[in-house]
Amino acid sequence: MAISVDRIRGDIEEIARRTQTPGAGATRPTFSPAWGDARAYVIIQAQQAECDVRMDSAGNVHARLKSLPWDEPAWLCGSHVDSVPHGGDYDGVAGVCVALELLRSAAQDSVTALPLELVVFAEEEGPTFGLGMLGSRAWVGDLTAEHLDRLRNAAGQSYLEAGSAFGVDPSRLRDDLIRPRRYLGMIELHIEQGPGLWRRGQRLAVVYAIAGRRQYRVTVTGEANHAGATSMKDRKDALVAAARIIAELEPLAERLSDKTVITVGKLANHPNAINVIPDRVEFTVDLRSDEDALLERGDVQVRRTVDNASRGRGLPCRIELTESIPATKLDERLCARLRRMAEIAGIADVPNLVSGALHDSAVVAKHVPTAMLFVGSEGGISHNPAEFSRVEDIAAAATVIEHLVRRPTLRRLNAMDRDAFLAVCGPLFEASPWIAERAWANRPFASTGDLHEKLTRIVATSGEEEQLSLIRAHPDLVGRLAREGRLTRESTAEQAAAGLDSLTDDEIKKFESYNAAYREKFGFPFVICARENRKEAILAAFPKRLANSREQEVATALAEVYKIARLRLADAVWED
Repeated sequence: MAISVDRIRGDIEEIARRTQTPGAGATRPTFSPAWGDARAYVIIQAQQAECDVRMDSAGNVHARLKSLPWDEPAWLCGSHVDSVPHGGDYDGVAGVCVALELLRSAAQDSVTALPLELVVFAEEEGPTFGLGMLGSRAWVGDLTAEHLDRLRNAAGQSYLEAGSAFGVDPSRLRDDLIRPRRYLGMIELHIEQGPGLWRRGQRLAVVYAIAGRRQYRVTVTGEANHAGATSMKDRKDALVAAARIIAELEPLAERLSDKTVITVGKLANHPNAINVIPDRVEFTVDLRSDEDALLERGDVQVRRTVDNASRGRGLPCRIELTESIPATKLDERLCARLRRMAEIAGIADVPNLVSGALHDSAVVAKHVPTAMLFVGSEGGISHNPAEFSRVEDIAAAATVIEHLVRRPTLRRLNAMDRDAFLAVCGPLFEASPWIAERAWANRPFASTGDLHEKLTRIVATSGEEEQLSLIRAHPDLVGRLAREGRLTRESTAEQAAAGLDSLTDDEIKKFESYNAAYREKFGFPFVICARENRKEAILAAFPKRLANSREQEVATALAEVYKIARLRLADAVWED
């Protein structure tokens, strides 16, 4: 069954109802009743989709179709359901609902061995225990039980204490760590939390990097005194010194780069009385950038700013680094695959973006190939009840991920029966499944390159009539079938990749003229690997190849067919 917009919308609305602040946004602190209810909803829905569900000892939820063993390699897909206070309904939740919908869709299509594992990470946001991405960090071994025991929520409970009812078990943490060989990679769908996609009218983006972060606590110490009796020259005002530092941080970010941001998000003023000069101010600084070198430069300059204020005002100023997370480059190959899957799904204009916000993907990326998809956020608003993303865009992203995860690995392909093998490899050669039929007996294949070589050998050793039938199975470029929308899905995407779906009237006439001349001379259509050429190069190739002999053109056409099959194979089957 196709991905359902209505089911995804229903999931998002159901989770949104589970909040401590009804009518005032999503408030789901990790391990709270509202968070537990949202988590339970996801678990029940996964179980109804014929999934087994387990909780790891860090408090994360995992779900797979019952027919997929836990030790079988699979794609991780998911996000989180915890929220900031009075947050939005889409942050994290959209990614969880996409993974849930993929499992549901597969179960209803009887794709019983879909290699997908839904994951719901615990405490991604950070406000509950003062540190973010705790579930993913503990799962990959970045945080120990001792560290988790030192983190406290507002009730004074440690992460271990508060999470014990939800599967957190310090005695099993070391034995329950991520096993990278069990995963083909991770794909996280998330809202952009910025205005770019929405402003440009783009539905999706591929995230190729996640900005790193340095966080600091700054303490300025002054002297409390009477607001009316102390002259301006005799004051040791901690708040004025703090204000000078804060005012200098914004232009500092702009000087570093246009992708560097600095935020002062938390400030405590003591004694915070209307008629008392402040004697102590504490505030946080959040520095983010997509390059570690910029984080290093920013660190130096933030510290220099604090030191200058201290010396200039004659007040002690202390700066403490509380967190340091490097910038993360996501897997280039997986990002390219997602862009290709978007093309196949008919989604054009998919940009590459850097995520300024941190995500669990940044933690997992050190262990398995990882990539992210963004959908637009209206007005760029997030961490706010007004947060909104189109469910239709979320469903489109789910379709892109579905195209990727439903493609088998070579290992799984080698184990397929004949019909399943033909469903995957039959379309590699245009309307010529006989090639895949003959190749099936040659299993197992050592690599996709080995499979491609065996497929092309079948063509090369077949008779002339079979070779000609293969060439004739290809449609004319910009021909009648293309204009009527009756090309195969593969041919449609390939012609679009070459820009053949956006031609001028004059260009269309040129293609029609060349196609007719070529068919008249050789008796078969002009075949070229459109994905390796643009329209200008294709038009330039026509007159050159029209000068060839028929024998030369049969050989050239078959060589192009092999190129097309190689690229289709790369889309259809993943190396183990």
